[in-house]
Amino acid sequence: MSTTTASSPESLTESKEGTVPRLSSSIEQKDPLDGFGAVSTVSDSSYENEENDPDIILSHLLEKGEGSWTAEEEKKVRRKTDWRVMIWACAMFFSLELDRANISNVLTTDFLVNNGMTNNDYNVGQSVFLVCFLVMEIPSQMIIRYLGPEVWIPVMMSAWGIVAFCQAFINNRASFLATRALLGLCEGGFIPGLVLYLSSFYKSKELAVRYSWIWSASQATDIVSSLLAVGILQINSTNGWYDWQWLFLIEGLLTAVIGISTAFVLPSVRRKHISRVYTAREVAILRAKVILDDSSKSRALERDRHLYINVQNIISSFFDPYLFPVYFLGFFGFIPSLQGKQYLTINLKAMEFTTLQCNLLAIPASAICILCMCIVSKASDKFKVRWIFPIIASVWVIPNLIALIVLPESASRWARFVPLTLIVGYPYFHPIMIAWISENSNDHERRALASAWYNIFVQCGKLAGSNIYQDRDKPYYRVGNKALIGIACANAAVAVFTKVFLTYKNKQRERKLESMSREERMAYEETTTDSGNARLDFKLTI
Repeated sequence: MSTTTASSPESLTESKEGTVPRLSSSIEQKDPLDGFGAVSTVSDSSYENEENDPDIILSHLLEKGEGSWTAEEEKKVRRKTDWRVMIWACAMFFSLELDRANISNVLTTDFLVNNGMTNNDYNVGQSVFLVCFLVMEIPSQMIIRYLGPEVWIPVMMSAWGIVAFCQAFINNRASFLATRALLGLCEGGFIPGLVLYLSSFYKSKELAVRYSWIWSASQATDIVSSLLAVGILQINSTNGWYDWQWLFLIEGLLTAVIGISTAFVLPSVRRKHISRVYTAREVAILRAKVILDDSSKSRALERDRHLYINVQNIISSFFDPYLFPVYFLGFFGFIPSLQGKQYLTINLKAMEFTTLQCNLLAIPASAICILCMCIVSKASDKFKVRWIFPIIASVWVIPNLIALIVLPESASRWARFVPLTLIVGYPYFHPIMIAWISENSNDHERRALASAWYNIFVQCGKLAGSNIYQDRDKPYYRVGNKALIGIACANAAVAVFTKVFLTYKNKQRERKLESMSREERMAYEETTTDSGNARLDFKLTI
């Protein structure tokens, strides 16, 4: 991938492969407490005396390029990052998903009856949650840019943990909708914020499989949530409380504890030393490998804090022609499975499984999904291809949706259980799409906004899908499943269009570059107003 001029303190010189960060013999260094505006000059001779300063080591590594450290050193840094950053990222996602998944667990109880609600009220509650979730997506990214993820993310997590255990006091439709709204406001922006945070620690080709880890944690949470529900829901009307109230209280308190702990353990790439687990050289290697892979990520190292909202950038990131098709893949791609997931326990209960059985039978779908997601994410990174996986997902779910439509009413409940489980356990390609957005942004600000817009489209898809299954269509939802087949076909069509469009744009750029003389190309690199993924020397990932 060709890289572009970065907004960083390093001066740039040419290489045969494009423009990459290189340093002159006089190195501009930032005061670690200030922004890029405050610099001082450090000469090469000071390097030996300041070998424990990661900023100075970083400058020399960028000057010399990737050959200045060994593959074994990079592997060691990556392994430490996986242990120090990714494991806690998975714990954070566990906290998020636990508070989103337990609503499905309580539906196996008399939650709706106890509060005088129907399935349609539940649909409204999910819609309210998603609308509030969407409202906070862009504002949350601006706050993260100002405070830093190490500050804002723990605040968000603590807040939704408090709201989560307050759900134990729901007593009617109004309080249900209120807690759904507050939960959406607290959680909105967490996912793109976490995605942006992780992208500053890894190369582009390392991201899809790592994103699959946190979404595997999400699916694993569904398993843990079901197992917790099996135990907690055995508490029957203790001290006048229903079983579902104890579930909300206990799991809400657990997520609040994780949120508060995050404030103390979350490492930040903007800190000079990041974490005690790294040596100064390892800190420099971590940053250098990411910047040399994608120079736009140098912005993530900035230590100044400013709240800058550019409406034009927000709008342009929405209409970005190279990202917009991927937004639509996020909109269509997950509706069939997510609709099945939201109604899995309801469908199982309609098949006359007990509360205990419903929660246990929800586990296989999550386990299959984890396995499939890890396989496709690893394959995507290995073969450096993104576009094919939405089609694979569509091919997976369509036959199972057809099976649910054609099965007669007299069919065994186990015959329905199998396609229901496979629909929810499909090859979840969400991590691949997020990595695709990150790769094709080629700009730090665009990456943050594009991640938020993509997640907005995903949530809008959920919002659209949350009303596909209606009370008049139960218990088999044949009309709804026909609509889901159409959505799955639309998703496959968008994937094909995206592949054709990006391939055409890459070939068009290649022709323009080949038609330039060496002098014209140098002039383009020095004077062009093209930026980010609009540059001719940037190859779009397909």
